[in-house]
Amino acid sequence: MNETLHQRRALYTSRFLVAIAIASSPLVPGCQKTEHITIDPRLDSGARTSLRESLPIFNASGSRVSWEDMIRAADRQDVIIIGEQHDDAVGHATELAFVEDATARWPDTALSLEMLDRRRQATADDYVAGIIDRDTFIQEVATTNFRAIARSYLAGDIDRATFEDRAFSMGWPDWMNNYQPIIDVAQGARTRVIAANTPWRRYQSIANKEGFERLSELTPAQRALVETPAFLPEDGYRDRFFGVMTGGSSADAKDSPHNPKNTDNEPLMGAYRAQCVMDATMADSIADALENGDGRVIHLVGQFHSDFQGGLVQQLRRLRPGVRVMTLSLQRGMSETLREEDRNRADYVVYTAVCPAMK
Repeated sequence: MNETLHQRRALYTSRFLVAIAIASSPLVPGCQKTEHITIDPRLDSGARTSLRESLPIFNASGSRVSWEDMIRAADRQDVIIIGEQHDDAVGHATELAFVEDATARWPDTALSLEMLDRRRQATADDYVAGIIDRDTFIQEVATTNFRAIARSYLAGDIDRATFEDRAFSMGWPDWMNNYQPIIDVAQGARTRVIAANTPWRRYQSIANKEGFERLSELTPAQRALVETPAFLPEDGYRDRFFGVMTGGSSADAKDSPHNPKNTDNEPLMGAYRAQCVMDATMADSIADALENGDGRVIHLVGQFHSDFQGGLVQQLRRLRPGVRVMTLSLQRGMSETLREEDRNRADYVVYTAVCPAMK
């Protein structure tokens, strides 16, 4: 008997998820200090309710607060930036719970994502409006490459190690669990979804290798996909970026390549320009949303962009002086107090390692 298109799609998706699950396993069971839980709370609303009740949350002063305290604080903001670790399952469940609450409380909320670039804005609009279905949205914006990789693995054309290398090198390897459920919540609430970023490895690459002058030569259609930073932060953001890129830890050594005053290392400066292009483009997308009537924007982003008043926050404040911004940072681990290394990291720090017995 012939399979229907829907059946084939369902089988295709399930096999893809199996492959992703194989690549990311095993998870360590038990309440480990820095490990995830062994169940996937994104798929169960009851588990997300437990997350809201159980997650250790600390404000900037170091006081432990409740989920409801954090949500009430968000009510007074124009922009809530959630800094994530891209492979943190409980972190993504936390984002999902936050977006569920936000769309229920604030009908004029918009969801903005680093993970969608501006080429996909019309597709995101079509999905929210019901013009295209979920499968079409996924195929157009998210997982086409990942599905091909998973299919190759399941067919035996590549081994597990090759599958892991290819899947996890592409940035968003578990779209179906990490991001699609969040976008589905927005779609169900008819909340605008903002494709905030510049195309990955395209205009960032130009900024890296050729500089901002080359960006200024782009056509209007190209320019609509990327923003040139109004400035390059010269504070701790650049210092931290150089440190990560070089593996260094000291910003004080005169000859250190990640010293904030050392801009002679062109490969590092090129990478930093590319980083700031992302910051500027996302900030401009958020600012446009506020300008065009979205009452509140929730933006999901890799936490380096937003932690410690990172480049995204700085670019947004430059574009919209006086904008009310609240930052959240989702940190792996379990702690009953705010860890010393997390002081001044964000307005709220949420620790995302919880016991698998959580009900």
